Amino acid sequence: MWRQVLKLSASPRVLLRSVLALDDSPHAIAMGVAIGIFVGLTPSVGIQTVLILALVILSRRFFYFNVTAAMLSTYVSNPLTMVPLYYFWYRLGTWFVPGNATVDQFEAILNFDGLAGWWQATCSLAVQVGTPMIIGSLLVAPIGALIAYPLTRFLVRWFRQTNSDDSAGHGSSGTVGGRVDEAHDGNAGDRPEAESSSPAADTTDANRGSTHSASFVASP
Repeated sequence: MWRQVLKLSASPRVLLRSVLALDDSPHAIAMGVAIGIFVGLTPSVGIQTVLILALVILSRRFFYFNVTAAMLSTYVSNPLTMVPLYYFWYRLGTWFVPGNATVDQFEAILNFDGLAGWWQATCSLAVQVGTPMIIGSLLVAPIGALIAYPLTRFLVRWFRQTNSDDSAGHGSSGTVGGRVDEAHDGNAGDRPEAESSSPAADTTDANRGSTHSASFVASP
């Protein structure tokens, strides 16, 4: 799982293209990205999938969003970005709640392996830096979601328009080329017909040959 997350996180272009290529309405994709960004910008690494699925169930009667887009967008927080994001949220939260943790402490806490390590890191974060970090993340997450929705909707429409224009261009080029080839083949096929002799000419030549033969036989 972590290998897949690291692979997608290391290639933002692949991640973005995967989202834009989803087969759904621009609104549903943009809504999914906004929700995924909101969840991803909270200290919830390890349970983000559970949170997205819970939101799907709770919001089913009220609105629809693309679940795949939401899942992919949560990768904004991943093993590569956890320490800087968590520390940024913490420093932002210390404007409201006092705290003196350092980035080295965050690196030590977030250096975990496996489910047991994740649970221990989560408990340590909650006890040592939980309150200011959560406050800071709740200030950042709504802003990220509000920016993500219109931006994603615009990008989805632009992506589809670009692809449709490219497809139309290739189709027109093939049609024109086909017509030129057909015309060329037709002209080439007409030439042998022009060079061949007519049936009337062949009949005349045959009659001349017969008359000549008859004269030769009749002569003494």
